Amino acid sequence: MRIEIEDDAKAFIRQRPDKDRRIIGEYIERLTEHPDAQGNIKKLKTRRPRWRMHISSKYTVFYYVVDDTVYIDHIMSQELAHKKYGKI
Repeated sequence: MRIEIEDDAKAFIRQRPDKDRRIIGEYIERLTEHPDAQGNIKKLKTRRPRWRMHISSKYTVFYYVVDDTVYIDHIMSQELAHKKYGKI
């Protein structure tokens, strides 16, 4: 599968410390193999099928899959993500 990361998500990654960027990148890379079965991933109850993936108890990635592409549209702290559930 291919990975497409939207600009806001890229900006969030760029603002993280080097170690966090590396870890986020490793988790995102796992999505190329099987986007709905690796790590701490949960399918969300939304109008269109989407998932969230927790990264190291620190960040949450929100994404959806179309054909053979994983689209990452939001990355944020887990604290903020819990406030946003149902609004994304």
